[in-house]
Amino acid sequence: MSFWTEIRPPRNVDDSRRSNEPRISRALRRLVVHVPAIVAAICAVFGLLVVADRHTTIPDQPIVREMPAPTTTRATLIDFNTATAAELATLPGIGAARAQAIVELRQQAPFSSLADLVNRGILRPSELLAIADLAAVYVPAD
Repeated sequence: MSFWTEIRPPRNVDDSRRSNEPRISRALRRLVVHVPAIVAAICAVFGLLVVADRHTTIPDQPIVREMPAPTTTRATLIDFNTATAAELATLPGIGAARAQAIVELRQQAPFSSLADLVNRGILRPSELLAIADLAAVYVPAD
């Protein structure tokens, strides 16, 4: 006996109505008894998929815009693609060792944005926020 079927008294041998019932009808009755459990399981799986999808969406790529080279009004910004190690070391949270690592990494491939510093593991997001007003990444237009 299934958990989902209702409890019934034992059948009498004289109950001929039950034995003459078509097999399809009995099968449908058994299916209808299990429908709520099946629907609940499908809803649970669908709900888990929706929650998992919300947590696994890939963030958009950073927007890289062409900007003119720094002018005299923006001379205070330090460009991560052209600054010397000494200039980079003046930024808060970046010492001499990290500045030298930045210079070596940009020789392999220039930075495409400030977010690229986080993606390459040079800075943490909180450190990037601390220097966002003092530094920039200028990408030459090719």
